[in-house]
Amino acid sequence: MKKLIIRADDVGYTPVNNDGVFRAIDNGIVTSADLMLDTPGSLDAMYRLRERPWISVGWHTHFWGSPVSDPEEVPSMINEEGQFKFRHNQSLKDTCVYEELVHEMRAQLYRCRRVLGRVPGYTWIHNTDGNFSRALIQVCNENNIEYNFGSKPDREGGLVPADEKYRDLHIYMPNQPVGYYKICYDDSMQIRNTYDPAKYFIDDYDHLMDQETVLTAWHPGYLDEYIYNESRLHEARIKDINALCSYALKRWIIQNRITLVNTDDALHGTNEYQNHLRSIQSSLYMNKQQ
Repeated sequence: MKKLIIRADDVGYTPVNNDGVFRAIDNGIVTSADLMLDTPGSLDAMYRLRERPWISVGWHTHFWGSPVSDPEEVPSMINEEGQFKFRHNQSLKDTCVYEELVHEMRAQLYRCRRVLGRVPGYTWIHNTDGNFSRALIQVCNENNIEYNFGSKPDREGGLVPADEKYRDLHIYMPNQPVGYYKICYDDSMQIRNTYDPAKYFIDDYDHLMDQETVLTAWHPGYLDEYIYNESRLHEARIKDINALCSYALKRWIIQNRITLVNTDDALHGTNEYQNHLRSIQSSLYMNKQQ
């Protein structure tokens, strides 16, 4: 492996969750943030990210919160409580009216641009069928948001390639939810306690060292009542913070001469994250190690 992207997911879930995310950003090795634009901590995360331009920002399009637009303008998308009706059943996304989906997505991006100063630069679209995916493709194309730029394994052991225009970048995205992350959901606390993201890298669980550029996704964040009731992922969030800030993982990066980059760096050949490391005189600045 030459380059490594460490992506934090669920950024903006709640302000308390964000406290954990930004500990992993400021004291750890997170290089990219996938931002929820509709959840209780969205605005808080945008304000914090605005002060950290070396962190690339993606769009986490689960839509787990409430509409940014007027709920009366998106009635097919919400339940009786005014929240997205598909928060706990993502298959319901395609029962929504296409025009309402486009309207809400545009509203989320408009607010993001106004607060953060930019829209997310990238996302992932799992298929091209159905109202939700078609609406997302339209809005991403309108705003130059890139998507499907990495290859990733499927559940049958095959490989889903990146879109053709990105294949020369050789960005690989291991399927951690199917592989390593399943530990987090085991009924046994003893098994869940074996979960360790630092060990994932050091033991090369997914054979990442054979790849050129790797993007891994984690969920660093602190827990509050909202997340505890909304998500099945609990203690793993705390373990992600600790691992991504750990001396052991930083030492592994240095010893293996791995260059930390953000997603924009990998897509566009920029050097934003390494420039940041140089500015703070970090031992992770790789030009210093070469």
